[in-house]
Amino acid sequence: MTVDLYWNIAIISSSLLGILVLLNLFGFDVDEIEIDGLGDAFSFNALIAFFCIAGWTGYLAHDMTDMGSTLILGTSVAVGVVFYIVSIYFLDKLKGIETKGNVRIEGAIGQTGTVYLTIPANQQGDGQIQITLQGGLRTYYAQTKGDAIPTGEQVLVYDTENRKLLVEKYNLT
Repeated sequence: MTVDLYWNIAIISSSLLGILVLLNLFGFDVDEIEIDGLGDAFSFNALIAFFCIAGWTGYLAHDMTDMGSTLILGTSVAVGVVFYIVSIYFLDKLKGIETKGNVRIEGAIGQTGTVYLTIPANQQGDGQIQITLQGGLRTYYAQTKGDAIPTGEQVLVYDTENRKLLVEKYNLT
């Protein structure tokens, strides 16, 4: 293999890897390609990393050492395979920390929050409260069976009904 082939592989795969990184940074998630029977052993991103590392290894080995073409090819493939395996390992670990956007509204029961929009009395309409739930500040529609609760008051969530929180005024004393 000539130095030009290694150079072309390195440049093309580095460019693709750079594009994938930029797309991910700006929220354009590139879904993984799945092949039946291979499970998590195949990843398009890891394959690009393989070609990128193998290409640069081949180019640098050809340019900076006296190794023969066969040894350079073997070294390039070996280093590429190592990085492929490492990429698969880390991508698998990253999948493990992904969170689903689903929030269980029932998790708000027993929590306190702050009234964001006044909650009308006797369940005559909806107000809104802000509550920290599953690590994030969220705003939910809320109702009360008692007197109206003005903006800024602390409330305690005691139940849910039709994806709305049922609250009562929370007294610290």
